[in-house]
Amino acid sequence: MNPKTFVVSLNDTDNLDHLLTTCSLFAARNEAHVIGVYIIPSVEVYAVYGGIAMADVVDAQRKRYQSMGKEVREKFERIMSLNSLSHEWRELDAISSSIGQEFVQQCRFADLAMIAQVDANESSGVEPSFAEYVVMEAGRPVLLVPRGKPFETIGNKVLMGWNGAREAARACFDALPLLAADSEVSIVWVDPQKQRPLAGNVPGAELAATFARHDIRVTAEPMPTADSDAGRALLARVEEVGADLLVMGAYGHSRVREFVFGGATEHVLNNMTVPVLMSH
Repeated sequence: MNPKTFVVSLNDTDNLDHLLTTCSLFAARNEAHVIGVYIIPSVEVYAVYGGIAMADVVDAQRKRYQSMGKEVREKFERIMSLNSLSHEWRELDAISSSIGQEFVQQCRFADLAMIAQVDANESSGVEPSFAEYVVMEAGRPVLLVPRGKPFETIGNKVLMGWNGAREAARACFDALPLLAADSEVSIVWVDPQKQRPLAGNVPGAELAATFARHDIRVTAEPMPTADSDAGRALLARVEEVGADLLVMGAYGHSRVREFVFGGATEHVLNNMTVPVLMSH
């Protein structure tokens, strides 16, 4: 069963064209409805300066975000219409300055969330921890789209990172509805010699057998890394096999307003070269 409802974050205006083009092409392939979400953040005011009414500052900021929202809406509706996609626009007021907190509420009604890769070194229209927050809190699979260019195909050739963990299981099975009849799936277990395989002589063989029963063309193999970082090894294999989608679990935990990720998850978030489906 293909995903039929996508929700896409539109606050990252620096990468909006590439994200929307990728989203529209992938949604057209799945005949999906696309919900575009633009969030007006709450403006945090810390002090009154020189007796100036801070309400004027808040009002000016809000008008700026509303003006940007009009431009974003026009672009969203134009690109969705190019592929005759069913779509809707949602402009929401955040209860705090965090875009992520409001966006994850919208994700929970959708089959799939789509966001752009966040570059913490650029002014992207979302907080630096936006991607981490969405992946950890949405409760839905999240498709992250690398910055810099649109992607015409997603899911024709898929690399799945597997290690038997709960997060990996969520991600791999969340990816199943995204696969087409002609998709090729490669399941890799990074450094299985460091862990005890769940079953079988080939790491990942049990998962491959399950996917094969869905008539998916699938292979499973171990991937020794000679002590290389797992995230780096996965991205290298993506390039090697020409994959157009990487699927992996998101490993980490949260503390107050901060998310601490494992090395592989953080490396992929910062260095992805193809769309990445993550689940937690």
